[in-house]
Amino acid sequence: MTYFKEEQYFRQKLLWLVILFFPAFSLYGIYEQVLMGNVIGDKPLSDGGLVSFSLIVGLGLPVLFWFMKLKLRVSEKGTHYQFFPIHLKERLIAFEEIKSYKARTYSPLKEFGGWGIRFGFESKAYNVSGDKGLQLELENGRKVLFGSQDHKALEKAMKKAEKAT
Repeated sequence: MTYFKEEQYFRQKLLWLVILFFPAFSLYGIYEQVLMGNVIGDKPLSDGGLVSFSLIVGLGLPVLFWFMKLKLRVSEKGTHYQFFPIHLKERLIAFEEIKSYKARTYSPLKEFGGWGIRFGFESKAYNVSGDKGLQLELENGRKVLFGSQDHKALEKAMKKAEKAT
């Protein structure tokens, strides 16, 4: 039985402004070098190299971020998570591995250096946006934080699922 389910995507406007800089810069490079004949830099790429690089970075980066997502699910087995496309399969932290958990507010930049799959001084974080999540303390002493848009409901689902086991 699923007690909680959430999917989060990278849809922050400021992030997309930065990401879309790469295709714009790539198109400008193709325009200048390939179409206008003005080489770019002291050691320019070949025209084919520039077009290839532009396709990989200019198109690949936005596509990667568009499809990247964090999936969270709570069942009677524990916390299931997947950070696609890094994790191709869903992973599980079983209730037997969890010592405690708590919904909390955190500082993504100060504690983890940003969003994504991040390693902090004391724990690991899987987050996409915001500053709220569920902190798990594992039996082995490690901590894992999952960012959530509804961290209180996630905590409540953990309690309900844990009682059902």
